[in-house]
Amino acid sequence: MKAWVLKRLGGPLELVDLPEPEAEEGEAVLRVEAVGLNFADHLMRLGAYLTRLHPPFIPGMEVVGVVEGRRYAALVPQGGLAERVAVPKGALLPLPEGLSPEEAAAFPVSFLTAYLALKRAQARPGEKVLVQAAAGALGTAAVQVARAMGLRVLAAASRPEKLALPLALGAEEAATYAEVPERAKAWGGLDLVLEVRGKEVEESLGLLAHGGRLVYIGAAEGEVAPIPPLRLMRRNLAVLGFWLTPLLREAALVEEALGFLLPRLGRELRPVVGPVFPFAEAEAAFRALLDRGHTGKVVVRL
Repeated sequence: MKAWVLKRLGGPLELVDLPEPEAEEGEAVLRVEAVGLNFADHLMRLGAYLTRLHPPFIPGMEVVGVVEGRRYAALVPQGGLAERVAVPKGALLPLPEGLSPEEAAAFPVSFLTAYLALKRAQARPGEKVLVQAAAGALGTAAVQVARAMGLRVLAAASRPEKLALPLALGAEEAATYAEVPERAKAWGGLDLVLEVRGKEVEESLGLLAHGGRLVYIGAAEGEVAPIPPLRLMRRNLAVLGFWLTPLLREAALVEEALGFLLPRLGRELRPVVGPVFPFAEAEAAFRALLDRGHTGKVVVRL
């Protein structure tokens, strides 16, 4: 089979021929149709992710494909950018009819992250949440999930031309990052911030009302700002770290999330697909991932 292999950290991908994987006990071999790219995949290639893989390895953790004639999505530690990948049967996520492979590839990471991050923050109906990078893969998912949970959504993006998308997905209001402080003040402060920028944490804390919560999901802007404890104490604020990977081992938690998401998927919740690249152009897909101009999920299609 063909697969994209990273042979050294920070190096280029190489398209190579490898033996097809064989399913061990409790596994199934997925014929891959599409791969959703995430910022975590870029960090893994650099050796900068929370878990470090040693080359050579096949990048790609979010895959969609077919087993015995049925389409599934799956999250895997690595191996997605290949024609086939062995997956534990328990990790196969059934998908509703009518969802394209590209849409399915935009579902697992972003929607599970959105739901579980909001649940971790004990989000309640009627609360006000700021969704950063609201036109991106996670942002578009978070806007929709928050609305489905009964929250009021203030969406934020880097450019004015990106604001129409989260508004169309149900955000109550949308603003550029420069405009957010004024809008948050007009809302009487926010209850929740889904932090993905990382660089302006102090500014994000200033948007919260008394007792507000910030969920630290990522630092896409490349800088990790310190969090001042005294700032938290004065207004009883809370900062919660969030990492999806270890939570996937908590079966009851994942079952709860899927119980909320899957019945709504394809109807109330619709993954937003961004640039789609053929398998032969996987390296170009990674470049698009780092381009702040795109919206939705970057997908590699086999």
